[in-house]
Amino acid sequence: MNNRIKYQVVRALLIFHPLVVTVRAMVRLPRAMAVVVGLTQAVRVVAFLMYVTAASAVVWAMGMHSQPAPHTGVLVLVWTTVGLAVVRAALLWSRRWYGKSRDFTAGGPGVSLRKSHEAEPLGPASLDDMPYEVRGWLEDVPRHEPWWTKVRQLLVSAGLLAASLTGVLLASLPSQTSQLAQIQRSGAEVATGTITGQPDIVREEHNEDDYERIDAYYSNVRVSVPGAAEPLAVGPIRSSGRPEPGDPLMVLWSPSNPSLGGHTASPATLRRLAEGKWEITFHDGSDIDPQLAFAGAMVLILLPFIFAFAFCFDCDMLAATAWSPRIQTFHALVFAGAAYGYTAALTGQQPSALQDFLQASSWLLLAGLIFSPALRLLAGGGRCLPWHARG
Repeated sequence: MNNRIKYQVVRALLIFHPLVVTVRAMVRLPRAMAVVVGLTQAVRVVAFLMYVTAASAVVWAMGMHSQPAPHTGVLVLVWTTVGLAVVRAALLWSRRWYGKSRDFTAGGPGVSLRKSHEAEPLGPASLDDMPYEVRGWLEDVPRHEPWWTKVRQLLVSAGLLAASLTGVLLASLPSQTSQLAQIQRSGAEVATGTITGQPDIVREEHNEDDYERIDAYYSNVRVSVPGAAEPLAVGPIRSSGRPEPGDPLMVLWSPSNPSLGGHTASPATLRRLAEGKWEITFHDGSDIDPQLAFAGAMVLILLPFIFAFAFCFDCDMLAATAWSPRIQTFHALVFAGAAYGYTAALTGQQPSALQDFLQASSWLLLAGLIFSPALRLLAGGGRCLPWHARG
């Protein structure tokens, strides 16, 4: 038992080893170097928290389509992600500025943190008692493990794709004042009723090849359901044939407020809406949703690029992208724009003109961030930038 306890203690210490090394480095290094080491680790911690909150927001948003607005939890996570992205960019700029304005070499005052031909890096005589990773933390782009750099790029790109697809779905969320949201808040139930009276045909969908043939009808109908004093107003509903009085129709309605009318969809969708539970569902067996088809097409198009950027690009290029203040500042701006655009959808309010524009464009900008390593490569003239030219 004693050996088992010792094993658990050693294992716990290994988990906190990076923190122990950081504290020791900041105590034993000169103050200027300790600041850079602290900023390096702060960037990593903030980036980790940003990834966690962003992933949580995306996963939560993927399963909330059956719940009425407002979606406060997702909104808080989204703006927390934006705040962490801004803090990360600010830390990167602070680290860059502080490193450029301090002497970290053996060449004397005014020598930059950056490696160059005029001044060699700080020699072993000054850091021979520091762990290897601490010496790496003082470089412009901290030393990194190749496998982790590629895995991180793969996960970040996949997360951006998921965020982009989720953004497309957020734009279609019903508002707080929509009929569906009001029915859910009033206590929704699913019932099978019958069409009463003559349906009001509002539109006919003609076949593209044979205009004389009608593929679908869109109608406003009145449905009599058990427990309702009067028929419910429902529609417009889509049907392959002309609806007739007496036809059965499954609807979502509120027994406490039948004046809200009824909402119709596939049986599986109606049951989820009535329960109002969080649930991730990609397809309920009904006709393929155009948004779902669009999402599938985006995945097929972007997935090869995600794997190519992660496993075909040089590790130094990927690391330089992650530690570039300019690139991460641009990422933070895109996140802020997307968050502001989707705030109206998450709160259930009517969007402003600017929010409409951001909703229509943010999903594309989020997906475009996947190509950041490629843009970095093009900025370097098609080659990996040297250490002293990285920005």
